[in-house]
Amino acid sequence: MFRKNIINGICVIILYTYKWFFNWFVMLLKKQIIGFIAILVLIGCSNDLWDKLPSQLSTFVSNYYPLSSISQYSEKDGNYYVTIKDGPAIVFDSQYHWTSIDGKGNVLPAIFVTDQMPEPLLRYLQETEAVNGIYAARNEPREIILDMLNYKIRYEKSTGTVMEEK
Repeated sequence: MFRKNIINGICVIILYTYKWFFNWFVMLLKKQIIGFIAILVLIGCSNDLWDKLPSQLSTFVSNYYPLSSISQYSEKDGNYYVTIKDGPAIVFDSQYHWTSIDGKGNVLPAIFVTDQMPEPLLRYLQETEAVNGIYAARNEPREIILDMLNYKIRYEKSTGTVMEEK
């Protein structure tokens, strides 16, 4: 009787161990299958818009909006129009220089501001602690116009003058 109870106990332990191992293995397998499916989806849903972007534009977007996806891209009259999903709309000229960025309610990245603004304008933005408060920017031939929350900042390229407009 005692021997039978020991054998039954060992069998129960083996069954529970097997059941635990089997459940663990199935869970691991499910995770790998889900991961594999996710990879296939990512590869299968390769964003053709990224492939259509000129390299200068894709580099710009990757630098200032990493890990983003493109929702629209078009070329018209020598300008390139790029819209980032849940992000800004950017216009580039025929030389691939940005001419406008509309953050669509979000501030523009500080790295963009520090990289792309002329030194006098950047210094002004840093002194007024406005680097992280720019919602849109236009790079026109004679001036750069920054849209802040409640005002605009104009930078005249020829003179280096910075002015605020309420």
